[in-house]
Parts: sequence; structure tokens; C-alpha cells
Amino acid sequence: MKNKIQTILILFCIVFMNPNIFAQTDDWTIAKTKDGKITVKYNISTRIDENGDLVPLIEYTVTTTDIVSMQNCISVLKDVSKHKEFHDDDVSIKIKTITENEWILYYYIKGMGPIPDSDCVVKMTIFEDVMRKMAVFTLTAAPSLFEKKDVKRFTYYNETITFKDLENGKVEVVVTSKVTPPIKVPVWMMKAAFPDTAYDVVRKIVKLAKES
Repeated sequence: MKNKIQTILILFCIVFMNPNIFAQTDDWTIAKTKDGKITVKYNISTRIDENGDLVPLIEYTVTTTDIVSMQNCISVLKDVSKHKEFHDDDVSIKIKTITENEWILYYYIKGMGPIPDSDCVVKMTIFEDVMRKMAVFTLTAAPSLFEKKDVKRFTYYNETITFKDLENGKVEVVVTSKVTPPIKVPVWMMKAAFPDTAYDVVRKIVKLAKES
């Protein structure tokens, strides 16, 4: 998540330092890795937050298909300690079990340079559709469900990770994310990091599943 969040924060600066971007709210971009194995569709727009302020909204959907075990993919997502490995967090822990299919998780992200530390509390649910051979993990911001730390906390974070068994040993992995970053970064931190970070998320999930 650290790389993803740093990318989001960089894009946050791009939105607010370049007024022309506000005219591009529906300018979705589609990109593929050189080998064509991963596709991402992404967009930078704005939304009105809970305080009535105009804030950036980063959205993307990244898809890949690989030869990997469906059950291993599910196991990776259920093992919360592994979330920091594909999100690039410094901490990813389960803080509460609500039901056998619903949990409260906590992520902590150490800042770099002028970027301060931040954290994120999410409610994760899993829905398994045996007939359609699918498993869907939904992670939604739940900032009030864990004690507040002395860092900026995500209040708008939505991520869905879907696994679909295509049979013949192949699994389709789809990650959809809608996020508003909680902090600003200096203009000099802007760089062309997107969509590489989105690629990395699915690459790491698949890699972890293959290693399980």
C-alpha cells in the first residue's frame, strides 16, 4: 500500500496544482503492461467530502489472469499479515473479528521525507459464490472503529479484490479501488508513478499465492 498511497498522494498534488485537470473528470485511461498480462483502467476526478470540500478521487480497476491456485489466492487475503506485502504498508493487522466472513483491519503507513505517517481502518468482508467459482473481498474505510492515532487517517477508502476460477489452473484477479488521500505532499514529489503501482498490487497478490 505504501507505493500505492505515495502514488495517490502524488496524484493528489497533480490535481490541485494543475487546474486543467478538473476538466478531465471523465478522462479514463487504459494501459497494459508490456507483456499484455495486466490491464488497468484509471481516472482522476473530484468529489465533495463530508466537510463539503472538493477533494481528489483516484479510481482504478486492474485485471490479470495467471496460473495459480484459487484457494491460495483466498488464503492470501484471509491472512491479514500479508496485506502489507501487496499494499506496501508497514503494518497490517486484524483488530477484530465480527463474523466468520467479516473483520476490522488496521493498516499503518510510515511516511517518507516530507510525507507524514498515515493509517487506515477498514472493514473487510468476503463473499464466496461456489456456483460461479468466485470469491469477492470488499475493504471499506471504517475510521471510527479503532482508536485514533496521532496521524492522518483515511476516511474514504474502497477496495474490492475479486478472484474467479477460470478452471485449467487459471484464476482471474481483479482489483478495483476508489480512494481519497488523507494528506498533501510537496509539488516536487510529483512523478509519473501511475499505473505502475496498480500493476504491482496484482503482481504481488499472485506472487504470494504462488508461494503459499
